[in-house]
Amino acid sequence: MVSKWFEAIAPEVVDDLLEDMLAEASDEESMSILFNILQNCLRMAARGCEGGHGVMQKNGVVGAVAILCFLREHLRQDHTSPANGVLRRFYNSAHRKLLKAHRDEQASLFHELRASVAKLTQKPYARIFFLNCMEETAMSKAQLTRFILSPEVRNAIFRRDHSVRMFAGDGERPTI
Repeated sequence: MVSKWFEAIAPEVVDDLLEDMLAEASDEESMSILFNILQNCLRMAARGCEGGHGVMQKNGVVGAVAILCFLREHLRQDHTSPANGVLRRFYNSAHRKLLKAHRDEQASLFHELRASVAKLTQKPYARIFFLNCMEETAMSKAQLTRFILSPEVRNAIFRRDHSVRMFAGDGERPTI
């Protein structure tokens, strides 16, 4: 039942829900949402690579590249702090690794990159990482919302892999 509901959600409804969520989110939460979408893109690219699904891999790579480029383009040019340089190097390195993984069809590189992002966005590093991102990135909430709802990124949001069963099934109770 719930599975059918997820499949029936219209893209416009998802856009509205995401816009509302972003409007109510703090700056740190908004940055977290963007990095979670980046991880989803990397996961999708890896699954596409592993399963031989070229379109899935391409959509994941396009979304991840778009996010990395967006973040790099919005880094403050006037800041000379060490955090700014570290973020710039991280985005450039992640971009190179992403393109290499796609070119060579190496799912392991997608997983490595996703693990690197996950390490920065989880405790104990998450708080300081997001604070540095917010301090070194110049973008408005409207820019971020428009970007997240752009076609490049939308293709990687709320994608459901039908080979993975999310629920026990049609009326079955899961066993413990």
